Amino acid sequence: MELLKLATYNIRMETPDDKEDLWKNRKANVINIIENYDLDIIGLQEVKESQLRDLQKLKQYASFGLGRSEDDGNEYNSILYKKEKFDLIESDTFWLSETMQLEEKEKRWNADCPRICTWGKFQVRESGEEFYIFNTHFDHKSEEARYQSAKLIMDKLEALDCPVAVMGDLNGEPHERLYRIFAGNLRDAVRESKYHVGPLKTCTGTGFNHRLGWDEYHQIDYIFVNRYFNIHKTEVITDKFDGRYPSDHFPVLLHTSIGGSD
Repeated sequence: MELLKLATYNIRMETPDDKEDLWKNRKANVINIIENYDLDIIGLQEVKESQLRDLQKLKQYASFGLGRSEDDGNEYNSILYKKEKFDLIESDTFWLSETMQLEEKEKRWNADCPRICTWGKFQVRESGEEFYIFNTHFDHKSEEARYQSAKLIMDKLEALDCPVAVMGDLNGEPHERLYRIFAGNLRDAVRESKYHVGPLKTCTGTGFNHRLGWDEYHQIDYIFVNRYFNIHKTEVITDKFDGRYPSDHFPVLLHTSIGGSD
């Protein structure tokens, strides 16, 4: 039984608006978390091309995924994985729209910007076990887009009778319809974990320091798994560096294995 560490992490896009928290001041700390927690597979969100180039320098990891657009708003939902531990069998990126292609606003349920889902089929080299990872970032404005995006992804999963994990920044709290779509078909790893470390909230919504109480933060980053994945332990990582977080989101980490007996 191969133990796996799966994580989702919105690393906060590179933007000059962040002033003292520019990417150049944060990237070493983001990398520190990836390496110190020895993450096997990481679904990333809000990745700009310059950030992707920095992360592709990590020697242990390979990455894949398309950008969501060809303009200044382009971002990737890249998936990083340990290239010595896994073989990538198949991968793709599809758009969260009526056609699963890049569409105008009215055909993506009024999502403020194009949204995508990147997925990969992996094989563990040592054990031969195979599984799928779906990594996504839902719209921050349109609740209808989040709901329809969740339905679209679940439709894609219907034909997969094998281990599947869906992860990402869903921009929605557990009371929303999107959550009920996923939780009605999959297991929320954090909610069902018998051993969880850290808060349930995953996004400050206010930047890179601890200005608010935990109850004012947001629970919008998730890992969902089907019955073929065991849930051994989960963590929401809140490490600080010189008093500041590396991102305005916290990584969510699942310690898991394939087998379905917990």
